[in-house]
Amino acid sequence: MKVTFYYVRHGETLFNDLRIMQGKCDSPLTVKGIEQAEETASVLRHVHFDHVFCSSSERAWDTAQMICRYHDNEPVCLKELKEFDFGELDGEPIDRYYSLIQPHRIEDDWTDIGGENVPLFIERADKGFARMLSACEDGDTVLMVSHGSFFAHLLKTHFVNIDQQEYIARKHSEKKPFIPNCGIAVFTYEDGVYKLLSEPQTAQEFRIREDKTVHFVYIRHGETVFNVQKRLQGYCDSPLTEKGIQQAEERAEKLKDMHFDCAYVSSTERTRDTAEILLQGHGLTAIPDKRLREVCFGDLESQKYESIWDTIYPMHMLNDWSKVKGEDYEDLKERLHAFLRDSIDAAKDGDTILLVSHGDLYMVLLQYLFGIHKEELYQKANEAGKNPAGNCGMFRFSWQNGTFTYEKLMHEEEE
Repeated sequence: MKVTFYYVRHGETLFNDLRIMQGKCDSPLTVKGIEQAEETASVLRHVHFDHVFCSSSERAWDTAQMICRYHDNEPVCLKELKEFDFGELDGEPIDRYYSLIQPHRIEDDWTDIGGENVPLFIERADKGFARMLSACEDGDTVLMVSHGSFFAHLLKTHFVNIDQQEYIARKHSEKKPFIPNCGIAVFTYEDGVYKLLSEPQTAQEFRIREDKTVHFVYIRHGETVFNVQKRLQGYCDSPLTEKGIQQAEERAEKLKDMHFDCAYVSSTERTRDTAEILLQGHGLTAIPDKRLREVCFGDLESQKYESIWDTIYPMHMLNDWSKVKGEDYEDLKERLHAFLRDSIDAAKDGDTILLVSHGDLYMVLLQYLFGIHKEELYQKANEAGKNPAGNCGMFRFSWQNGTFTYEKLMHEEEE
């Protein structure tokens, strides 16, 4: 019988962050750990799992639950998959107790302080594998969510095609963890033999190993009432004008022969109405996504910007509206990253995706993906005598194996 295992370490925890020994004791996922789990969940969404098993520690169970949001599986918790037991040093700060910890690491024996050694680990790991394999059939694929030191001991005790010491030394020389939080490794079990097929990789490293290209068409919504009144329009909303409807219809005519495999739209009505016009005849309905909403301008939402332009200009140029309870650049990068990650992972090679969103978010996208700051963008657009992000303007960009490229900015589009 042959079974393929996808091994995922849990996301970063409080004790990981504080550098505290964390074996059979537990601590919750940090915000970063949750983000890591979401990233790994996204990149594994197309992998079919016949079974999902995880350590009974909450940090592993929470990670497994997040990965399973894209699957029909319910994680089965096994105590045999818990982290290596460090005995009385479990829960102690690593730096403070380094002189006690290091000899036990070297000997790989913690039994004198109530923990495990290698023979005890082999005994329980084998019990865990026996329970998992008893549920499997030949050809099954299993997701296994466990821990870092657990995997390091599998390298030593179970995998026949890898030298644990060489592997760890190589990772140290590369200044990389031997299995990063939410890192993904792939190995097989076949008739009693375990072989490592893919060394632990971050979700990003795992993603770009696939030869895939995804194309994006980004279109700003049509003119709105607040656009005409020159009001700041971020999370707030106003309807399309007659001109805005006409702009969307004109853009739809230009897009009629373009094939879209999927479409996403900001959740505001002005973008949803624009998307509905653009997609007439395409047989698609745009999926609303709040991560595509316009920049939040906080307390300044709906104010006429001309009268306060000198005040807001620095915030506008820096994409930082935090002083008025709005978003800053880090907030915007985070949601753009999450959206692009999910849309790319959901797409197939060669897909073209329509995005209907907003003008200021477009400029943030340019800075985030291509390093084009607003000052440079405005200068180029002014020299061309055009709006840098006109209503229903179009911008096309692509992702290929981890790299984003584009051809023309919105204001450079041919009439």
